[in-house]
Amino acid sequence: MGIDRRRRASLALTLNFLALFLAVSALTTSYWCEGTRKVVKPFCTGPVTTKQSFCIRFNSSNINDTRLVQYIWETGEDKYVMRKFHTGIWFSCEQHINMTGEKCRNFLYVAPSNERGVLWLCIVAECLYILLLATGGILMSIEVCHFGNVIDGLKLNAFAAIFTVLS
Repeated sequence: MGIDRRRRASLALTLNFLALFLAVSALTTSYWCEGTRKVVKPFCTGPVTTKQSFCIRFNSSNINDTRLVQYIWETGEDKYVMRKFHTGIWFSCEQHINMTGEKCRNFLYVAPSNERGVLWLCIVAECLYILLLATGGILMSIEVCHFGNVIDGLKLNAFAAIFTVLS
């Protein structure tokens, strides 16, 4: 015949709180996306005697003279280094070029200034989503704990459904 009203409401409440937990964790974490990206190795700046594998040496005697042709003897994949990164809504972090530690940047400095409005719109939309999900969850929990007549329970259920659908 199906599930009774109280078990159905408990299942909906559980799924709503699961969605609320995932939304809050997505808003607060900086691990939305993680991976590696190919970055061109920079020119070496230290003394010639030390071996540096995360930079490219060039065979010019005058480093400051930009008119000299700088020949790079490395070819293909030797010119690149694979750097790990992870990013979220608040921070974007990337490994240092020498593969020790990481450098994190705030979201305000990652996006160009003309696109920051869209980023703020996304943050406000995510916060509104969490607020509507929480309101629907509170109404569902009141319906589960409510022992009054059936009509009041159906009204709470309808309002909870409206808030959940709006989210």
